[in-house]
Amino acid sequence: MHAELTRKAVLDAARSLFVTNGFEATSIDDIARESQSSKGAVYYHFRDKQAIFAEVFRASQASIMQAMLPDSLEIMPEDASPWEQALLAISAVLRRYAEDDEARVLLRDSAAALGWHRKQELDEELALPLLRAVLTELMDTGELERVSAAVTAELLYALLSKTGPIIAAAEDPTQVVSEIEPVLFMLLSGLHRGTAAPKGLTTRLGFARRPEQT
Repeated sequence: MHAELTRKAVLDAARSLFVTNGFEATSIDDIARESQSSKGAVYYHFRDKQAIFAEVFRASQASIMQAMLPDSLEIMPEDASPWEQALLAISAVLRRYAEDDEARVLLRDSAAALGWHRKQELDEELALPLLRAVLTELMDTGELERVSAAVTAELLYALLSKTGPIIAAAEDPTQVVSEIEPVLFMLLSGLHRGTAAPKGLTTRLGFARRPEQT
């Protein structure tokens, strides 16, 4: 229990320092001091500063993805079609980026802190399985053209992964989201077959199901 508390304290301190000072200006000494731990305790849990940033960034990205959960999608109507559910989920993620100042700071620093390949691995670890699952469900409901879910997920991921940095670099993130959404949805519309389930018979996608619906 003590080890887990120390690890959490290190991550909390590191997140605060990375957001305030940036990755390069933050040292292991700073993290140890801020977390009221020894350097040895920090190195017991993490091999280096990059490993700490990777864990902080993973948690930040996972938090953004939580915007897709039903409790965060208060604007989702009960009779939303599967296609509408998917678009509302994407919209929720984009808007969460606009609202989360710390997530945008960490995203801006992530490529330099982790290197392109490591950042890509973390993004894909969180996003690709979910994208494949949603695309497969959309095909099964008949709302999406029957194409390769694996290939489509890779291409869609490449498209969506560009939106975060654009939002993170913007002076007015909310305004940029309002500009990104219509363009993004127009591009995605090419996959949509335009056939929605009849009202009252709407299928809930996996991510949009509440516990009692699973």
